[in-house]
Amino acid sequence: MIDYKGLDLSPEFNQKSEKNFASAQSYIDSEVLKYLPDYTPIAMKRFKNRGKMSKAHKVDKPGIIINTEPTARKEYYINKGFSGANRGKFWLERMKADHKADILKGLKSR
Repeated sequence: MIDYKGLDLSPEFNQKSEKNFASAQSYIDSEVLKYLPDYTPIAMKRFKNRGKMSKAHKVDKPGIIINTEPTARKEYYINKGFSGANRGKFWLERMKADHKADILKGLKSR
């Protein structure tokens, strides 16, 4: 067990750490928004919102990115992936697998 008696933290430690975390989260959110359109499917011709799904990502709150298109939830789980090499279902997981190292490298360099 670790004894923390005698450990003095700076009075502004919490404020600085929260600010640093918020900055890091903002950077990660912006990078995810940058990469996601290449993985999000483009709706077929029959949909009047064709092409809008890949541009409909937004940050709902820090760390929560949503797609505002009505068919996004369905497409996330059942899309067949016919609309491009990277595009298809589970786009967030596939984007993270491809770009996680890039995002973390950029975060460390900030």
